[in-house]
Amino acid sequence: MKTIALIPARGGSKGIPGKNIARILNKPLIAYSIEAALGCSSIEGIWVSSDSEEILSVAREYENLHIHEREKDLASDSSPITDTIAQIFQLNPSAEALILLQPTSPLRTSNQIAEAIELLNKNSLANSVISVCSMDDVHPARMYWMDNENEAMRSILPEYETTRRQEIPLAYYRNGSIYVVRRKAFETSGKIMISPSLGYVMPSSQLLNIDEPRDLIIAEPLMKAWQEGKL
Repeated sequence: MKTIALIPARGGSKGIPGKNIARILNKPLIAYSIEAALGCSSIEGIWVSSDSEEILSVAREYENLHIHEREKDLASDSSPITDTIAQIFQLNPSAEALILLQPTSPLRTSNQIAEAIELLNKNSLANSVISVCSMDDVHPARMYWMDNENEAMRSILPEYETTRRQEIPLAYYRNGSIYVVRRKAFETSGKIMISPSLGYVMPSSQLLNIDEPRDLIIAEPLMKAWQEGKL
C-alpha cells in the first residue's frame, strides 16, 4: 500500500502565535513530526504544507521532503484540512493512502507510524486508522452534561456512574497524533475519519496536544521525560 504523509502547519494561530515553530528542547515543534516521518520506511513521500514561509524554511532544512505552499484560502481558522489533503492526493496520483501527522501532537515514534500504516494495510475492510489513548480516571463515566449551574447534572454514562473504575469498560480518546486514510474512501466521502475505523492504541503518557499556552508549559518537561525513557 503506497502511503504518503502530510504534515500540515498553518502560520496563523490564535491560541499560541507561531506555535508550529515554537521551540521545545531547542527544536521547532514541527521538527518532531518531520523527523518521525523521515524515520519511517513505510512512507513513500512526505509533504509539509503551510502558508508560512517561516515554517516552510524549517522544512527546507531537511532532505527528502516535498514542500506544499498552501494558498491563503486553505489556511484560515475555518479551512477544513480535507481540502489540503485532496490537493496532496492530486499531486500523488499513485498514492493509495495518506497519513496525517499534526505537529501539535509531537509524541510519536517512527515505529508507531509504521504500525498504524500496517494496521490499515492488513485490514482490507477498514477505511481509516485513528490513534487513541485509553482513559482511566478521566473517563466518560466520571463526566456530566450541565447546561448551566442552576440545573441538575446529567451523567454521560449513567449506567456506570457509581461503578468502580476497575469494572468500567475501557474508553479511548482520540489523541491527534496519527490519522491514516485510504484514498478511495477519502475521495468518496471527503473525510479522513471514515467508518469502519480502527483504533491504533498509544500509551496515555504520549497524550500531548499543544493548542494553548498552558500546553507549551507542560510540553517541554513531558517531552524531555519521554525522550529519556521515564514515561
